[in-house]
Amino acid sequence: MKRYQEITLVACRRSLVTVSLCMLALLTGQALAQTSNINEQPSISLPWVLEQTLLHNAQLKTYPYELRANEAATIQAGITPNPKFSMSVENVLGTGNMQGVENAEVTLALSQLIELGDKRQRRVDFAQAQQQQQMRRYEQQRLAIMSDATERYYQVLRLQALQAWGEKRLALESKALNTIELRAKAGAVPQADVSKLALRLHQTKAAQQQLNGEAQVAKYRLAAMWSSEPTFNHVSGELSQLQQLPTLASVLNAVESAPQYLALLSVERLMYAKRRMEESKAQYDITLGMGVKGVDGFDDGALMFNFSMPIPLSNPNQGNILAAKAKEDMALEQQRLARGQIKLTLMAIHQAMLNNAKQAQRLKQQLVPMAQRLLNDSQLAYQAGQINVLQLVDAQSQLVSVERELIEANTLAYMQLLELERITGQSMTATHISTSVALENQ
Repeated sequence: MKRYQEITLVACRRSLVTVSLCMLALLTGQALAQTSNINEQPSISLPWVLEQTLLHNAQLKTYPYELRANEAATIQAGITPNPKFSMSVENVLGTGNMQGVENAEVTLALSQLIELGDKRQRRVDFAQAQQQQQMRRYEQQRLAIMSDATERYYQVLRLQALQAWGEKRLALESKALNTIELRAKAGAVPQADVSKLALRLHQTKAAQQQLNGEAQVAKYRLAAMWSSEPTFNHVSGELSQLQQLPTLASVLNAVESAPQYLALLSVERLMYAKRRMEESKAQYDITLGMGVKGVDGFDDGALMFNFSMPIPLSNPNQGNILAAKAKEDMALEQQRLARGQIKLTLMAIHQAMLNNAKQAQRLKQQLVPMAQRLLNDSQLAYQAGQINVLQLVDAQSQLVSVERELIEANTLAYMQLLELERITGQSMTATHISTSVALENQ
């Protein structure tokens, strides 16, 4: 019983944390909503997105109905059997002295089934365990939906960054094309160089149009989280380099409060309640009754009492008890396996996040400046006639390639941090160390 009290305490703490996070998102979103109309949003923030998802997501709207159904099941489990009224008539419509109804014997009786073995309380415990399991499922579903909304938000941020990167690339190539056209008019370079860069510029424009289309699709996917069409132009923020990363120890410490693990604890509690309910059915019930019996046309009468119970030759519920015990043992084994699997998964995601964070740091601090310096040197060398257009184009490609790698590395780091929070059900910024220290220690 102590174990289940601990389980209930963990679940209550988990529920309080979840409610607190949801209230924070709602309050922040309401503050933003007061300054901007929902139908005319030039830009939206992540708290606003989470608020709209909590309020209007189609999957979450079904939960109140499921909660009422579970409450009704708990009420049903606590209902006791009603008393029974019976009437019997004997010695009527016979032959000889028993002809007619003059010698009729009429019995009126009330009887009540008395449940033994705490059956009613065991039914209530089982219904309450089902209700708590449903709440754990809802918390998992809500966390998954909020994580999905955040991931879609990050995807829009990523595509916005790629659109800005594409515009920069277009400006860079347009400037290079103008320079080469001037040199071609002066006869310093062949027309083929101009054609090559013009083709490259048109290819970049086509890629930019593709990015614009993908960004629009991403906005529709994001707005679908609150069952709406996108009424915004941009999302605020950017996927810059993460300044704080969680330690592996803080991530692993969150395993015990992971929604998946808590859900398995609720399954164990449900199976425990199921076994106790089945065991209570092994206790035989008794029926008590009393009534009045009238004879000789009700001229005479007497009280009567009745008692009945089954003969306990064997346990009629032993198969169900064994099945419930086997399922309880299976739930315990699933907990053990899930704990180990969650730890391994978190370790892999944490390492991947560190790898991408280190890669983003390298790209920003080393490769991007080197690629920019290479392009500057190549432009000067091309104007001086020291290199050909292919070398200039290659320098441009190096810079834009490195800048895109930086965007993708930052995006992956954010996605992996989000996955850690989804699995653990906790914010991974509460216990942290700085990025530079984290990367130096790995």
